[in-house]
Amino acid sequence: MTDQQTAPPSDKKEEKKKGVMNKLQEITPDKDEQIAIVGVAVRLGIVVWSGFILTLAYVDLPGIPKQTFDPTFIASVFTGALSTFGLATAKDKKSNGVSKEDMEAMMAKNSKSASEQVIRVQTPLTINGVEVVQAVETPPTPPKEEV
Repeated sequence: MTDQQTAPPSDKKEEKKKGVMNKLQEITPDKDEQIAIVGVAVRLGIVVWSGFILTLAYVDLPGIPKQTFDPTFIASVFTGALSTFGLATAKDKKSNGVSKEDMEAMMAKNSKSASEQVIRVQTPLTINGVEVVQAVETPPTPPKEEV
């Protein structure tokens, strides 16, 4: 007789019953660590899925026609999922991409035109603007009618 014939049939059933959750419990008995592992797996799945959908939006793959849809939502899901791993896809800019010199140049250019005013809001809240003084003349009085 071989080893397979001598082994009880219940051992095979126990091996087949091991699912993902049972294997996860074998890896770590701590529930918090199990939840963390599942969370990382879900986030990684979202990154892979959204990356694949974005690839379909821009690349013709053999056997799969190029998709025509707006990939904006998928791109936001992709960047959001990447940010949970500490990755950023945007370049680091100073003060939203406008330097202090650029802002002052824009303010000086706009102060030349009398019809526009630039208001700069800073935190803590301070409002700085160009003070405009206009002389207001009283309209001429109409001549009195003689009767």
